[in-house]
Amino acid sequence: MSAVEVRELSVVAGGATLVRNVSLTVEPGTWCTIIGPNGAGKTTLVETLVGLRRATHGSVHVGGVDLASMNERTRARTVSLVPQHPVVPSGMTVHDYVALGRMAHHGLFRAASTSDQAIIDSVLDRLALLSMRHRDVATLSGGERQRMVVARAMAQSTMVVVLDEPISGLDLRHQMEILELLKREVIECGLTVIATLHDLTLAGQFADRLVLLDRGEVVLDGRSVDVVRSPELARSYEMNLRVVEVDGLDVVVPVRS
Repeated sequence: MSAVEVRELSVVAGGATLVRNVSLTVEPGTWCTIIGPNGAGKTTLVETLVGLRRATHGSVHVGGVDLASMNERTRARTVSLVPQHPVVPSGMTVHDYVALGRMAHHGLFRAASTSDQAIIDSVLDRLALLSMRHRDVATLSGGERQRMVVARAMAQSTMVVVLDEPISGLDLRHQMEILELLKREVIECGLTVIATLHDLTLAGQFADRLVLLDRGEVVLDGRSVDVVRSPELARSYEMNLRVVEVDGLDVVVPVRS
């Protein structure tokens, strides 16, 4: 069974078609990254994948179940989101913020169980946050804060994690830290990751598969190495791109006209 199956999905808002007739299938334990120029519909697509937007036409199935048939709590136990601009309130500890991910399981008015706490501690440990569990979220650096946001999503224990530009605004070291820890979860824990990324080089290095979106439509869908080296990539971004191999990895370089 596929982890996520999108069937002829279209999203219309304000009279504009933001996503048009998108179909794709994501297998369990794989990483799929959606790329494309600004305005391509990437954020609209991922928001629809987690139920924040309603499809105008078509459907999204997660684990074989239509997302539209799920109530909010069931969706939260099925698919989690790391948004591009997460709201992180001050006055809350790292532990308490990450623990919010368990609310889909124990509800709003019940305290976390021993099992919930074990999951929270495990996530904090895997994301190197145990030593700062009692710190106020306002004291965190950008990289620490983003790790914490990812930890909250992982604490939901969903089969699928969707991330919208998870490394936006981070320096190179912290970008790599976030992507490496996610890749480890895919390989070691069988997590299914769907992400959007602007950095084409990193998208190609970490994803098993790339989906190139342009003007709301899928232009190309295939293995990362094939999409990165495809002429459609430069056409969609409307610029000259050169792919250079460095230590066996493809690096996408923009070239001045």
